[in-house]
Amino acid sequence: MNKKSLSVLSTSVLIMSLLAGCASGSKPEATNATSTDKAVGTAAPANAKPVTLSILQYAPEMTDAMHHLADEYHKQNPNVTIDITIHQDDYNTLLKTRINSGDIPDIFMSGAYNENKTYKDFAYDLSKEDFMKNIADSAKTGVTLDGKVLGYPLILQSHSFIYNKKLFADAGITEMPKTFSQLEDAAKKLQAKGIIPFANGYKEWWVLEQTFTQVMSAMGGDYAATFADISAGKKKLSDIPAAMNIFDLLDITTKYGNPKPLETDFNAQVNLFAQGKAAMMHQGTWSEDSVRKISKDLDIGFMAGPVGEDASKAGLMVDSNIVYRINKDSKNLQEVLKFFNWLTTSDYGKKFVPVETKQISTIKDAPFPDAQLAKATSEFVKNGVTYPWVKGYWPDGYEQKAGEILQKYVGGASTRDQVKDDLDKTWAKLAKAAQ
Repeated sequence: MNKKSLSVLSTSVLIMSLLAGCASGSKPEATNATSTDKAVGTAAPANAKPVTLSILQYAPEMTDAMHHLADEYHKQNPNVTIDITIHQDDYNTLLKTRINSGDIPDIFMSGAYNENKTYKDFAYDLSKEDFMKNIADSAKTGVTLDGKVLGYPLILQSHSFIYNKKLFADAGITEMPKTFSQLEDAAKKLQAKGIIPFANGYKEWWVLEQTFTQVMSAMGGDYAATFADISAGKKKLSDIPAAMNIFDLLDITTKYGNPKPLETDFNAQVNLFAQGKAAMMHQGTWSEDSVRKISKDLDIGFMAGPVGEDASKAGLMVDSNIVYRINKDSKNLQEVLKFFNWLTTSDYGKKFVPVETKQISTIKDAPFPDAQLAKATSEFVKNGVTYPWVKGYWPDGYEQKAGEILQKYVGGASTRDQVKDDLDKTWAKLAKAAQ
C-alpha cells in the first residue's frame, strides 16, 4: 500500500434536484451522545464468514439512528457486525492519526469538496458502482475529483438560526429580523419577556465555524476563485468585509445569550432551546431530532440568517457536505460495497436519512422527511435566499482552526485585530502545507 502522511494541522440546482423526487415520510427517533457501539445479534450461519465492518464518523446526533441501521443490517446479514465509533471533538485529528498509523476504518466520514484532495489516496472510486445511479447527480458534484467519485454523499443539510415561533409571538415579534439591527431589536423584546434570546453552544468549535460561514457566504461571486486567491497570497480573508461581519454577530449573540457559552456544548444548547428557555439557536436540520426527543410538539422554523445590514442577503445555508468514504484498501471491500448497495436501494436504506434522522436524503426516490426544518428548507429553496457551505473550499484543517480562533474572541482572550491576524496566518500556513 502506498501511504501518504496527512497533516494534523451548493447551489440551487443541487438543492432543487434533490428535492424534486421526494415524497412524504414518517417520524423517526434518535438521540445524541458520543459513543462506540457494536451491532450484536445472532451467530453467523455456518456457511457465512463472520465479518466486522468499522465505521468512524462525527455527527453524534446520529447515534441512535446508527444503532438502528446497524441492527437492521445485522438482522438481514447475520454474519456482518457493524462496529461504529462516533467522535465529535478533534475528529479530524483522530481520523488523520488513524490513517497515518495504517489503522484506516472500512468507512469514514468527512466533508466534501476540498476534502476529496485530502483523502484521494485512501478513498475508493465509486464511479462505476451501479448503486450510485440512485444518487442524485447534482449531489455527486461535491465528491467528484478528476472524474472519480471519491465519496458517498449522504445528506442534504441546512443551517441558520432556528427560532421558537411561540416565543417570538409572545414577545410581539411579527416580522423576522433580516439585519443585525433587527436581530438585536428582536433580542431586546425577548429579553424583556424574561426569555434568553440565544442559546449559544460555543463550546463546539463547529458551531462558531458554521456561524462564520453564514456571514462569509454573503460575499457571493466565485467562491472557489476567491478562496484560491487567498491561498495564493493574493488577498487575505480579513480583507473580505462580509467575513469580518462575524464579530458584530457574535457580539449580539453573546450579549443576549446564555451565560458561559464556551461551556455550553451541543446537548446543552439544544436543551435550552427545546425546553423553551431560549428563543433561538444557530443550528441545522440535524438538530431537530434532538429537539423532538425533549419537546415533541415544539413549533420551530428557520430564520433567514442576518449577515449584516443588507436584508436582501439574509439567507439559509444549504448543501450536501456529509460524506462517507470507503477505504480503498479495506480487507472487507466487497462487504462494504454490498452494505452501500443495501443502504441505497433497500426500502429501509431509502428511509434511513429521512425517517431516522429527519433530514433530506440524496437518494433519488427516497421519501421526504416529516420534519419542520426540512420543510422550511424546501420553502427557502423555492422562495428564499440560499448559500452553499463555502467551507468546502478552505484549506484542510482550517474549519476547526477557525472555530477555535473565534472561541478566543468569544472568551475575551483575543481582540478583533488579533483574531483577524490569527485567521490570516493560520490560512496561509495550512494552504502552504497543502501544496
